[in-house]
Amino acid sequence: MELVAKVCGINTSDSIYNLTVKDKLDNTYNLKISNIDGITQGYTYLFNLESASKDGRDYYLIKSFKDIALLDSEEADKYLRDFYPASPISLKESIKQIYDYLNRIDNKIIKDIAVDILDEAKDKFFIYPAAAKLHHNYVGGLAYHTLGMLKLSEGFLLNYPYLNKDYLFAGIVLHDIGKIIELSGIINTEYTIEGQLLGHLVIGAMKIKEVAAKLGYDKTKEALLLEHILISHHGVPQFGSAKKPMTPEALVLWYIDTIDSKFRVLGEVLEKTETDTFSEPVGVIDKTKIYKV
Repeated sequence: MELVAKVCGINTSDSIYNLTVKDKLDNTYNLKISNIDGITQGYTYLFNLESASKDGRDYYLIKSFKDIALLDSEEADKYLRDFYPASPISLKESIKQIYDYLNRIDNKIIKDIAVDILDEAKDKFFIYPAAAKLHHNYVGGLAYHTLGMLKLSEGFLLNYPYLNKDYLFAGIVLHDIGKIIELSGIINTEYTIEGQLLGHLVIGAMKIKEVAAKLGYDKTKEALLLEHILISHHGVPQFGSAKKPMTPEALVLWYIDTIDSKFRVLGEVLEKTETDTFSEPVGVIDKTKIYKV
């Protein structure tokens, strides 16, 4: 028997670990296993079980298990959405729409670098959150944030035709690519050692340099400008940028990033706010209370 369930409690008796788990319908099961290595309370697993009984009491013996977050992205996304908050856009649709933007890039060097990086990262990129707490902190949040920014960029390109869509589309897709290393994962997300010591801006820029060298583009203007977009996309040093944005595309990406991260959270807060009342303090906008009309 296979069971996908979240571990809600762990105790021991007679040298056996007893797990209390719940499936997506909130049904409770009692599972037993002799070695608990690899199982953590609060996480969800795909269990392979065998029925057993002792002293007239039925239970399930765990034969094997897999952390669902480590399954391939499509299967992981399907199970994760049963147990945790998730993006309103499906995994399949997120992949299609983001690659559609990359396919609109005309410059071969920019497109090759962006596609190569996303291809390598896609198993994590499309199911990871965008942050541990602040914004888009749910299954698929990183891709949803990226897609939101890509859609916002269309209006900027229409109003300011001097902007280069190739740098803008690639920069948006790659700007948070380092978060798949900066963050520990999808469940109980924390910042890794690399995330704390380097940060996703630097991690992403290093990845561009690595892939550009692999593809023979390491001395190109395109690779350099993509690196600049990533290290500058927090705008100012106090927010983590190594440089201030110094190209039009880097500048607009900073503003678009700020808009989407703040307004998406504001929308989520307003959904829980009664009309003609003030919201709770919104953390991403300096804990300001917003009046809902």
